Amino acid sequence: MRFFTLHERPARAGGDPEVLAVASGFRWSAAIVPPLWLLWHRLWLGLLAYMVFSFVLGIALAAGDIADPAATAIGIAVSFLIGAGAADYRRWTLQRRGWRFGGVLRAGDAAEAEALYIRNRGAGLTPPPPVAVTPSSPQAFPPAVLPRSGSSSDALPRQL
Repeated sequence: MRFFTLHERPARAGGDPEVLAVASGFRWSAAIVPPLWLLWHRLWLGLLAYMVFSFVLGIALAAGDIADPAATAIGIAVSFLIGAGAADYRRWTLQRRGWRFGGVLRAGDAAEAEALYIRNRGAGLTPPPPVAVTPSSPQAFPPAVLPRSGSSSDALPRQL
């Protein structure tokens, strides 16, 4: 089971809102073939950034005369970072496109998460409102008086 964030597109002219579940965690498909993953999810800005970054990285590796093993390690590291941040980038893009955050569910797959959300219509999934916390009694830190040391020469406690 995985955690899914649920996103709703506002309803259009009397229709039901569209619901989309985005799974948390690493995306192997985004790490292995980033351009195809970005195209599949219609993340145009991310695709443009990936292409520019790849071009600049290629020029920097060629200009710096970086050895092939080091260039391969850099490429694997970049792919790992893309796979790790892919779900967050997709959530950010959905929010930018006007989708509303509906909540977080734990389900076996995206279809199950969407069905649970639609069945409950988000009941209890949204975070509670923030609670103001006030301390019951003020406490000074550090304490005004330090405890006595082990020697008997200190008759009075030390003051700070």
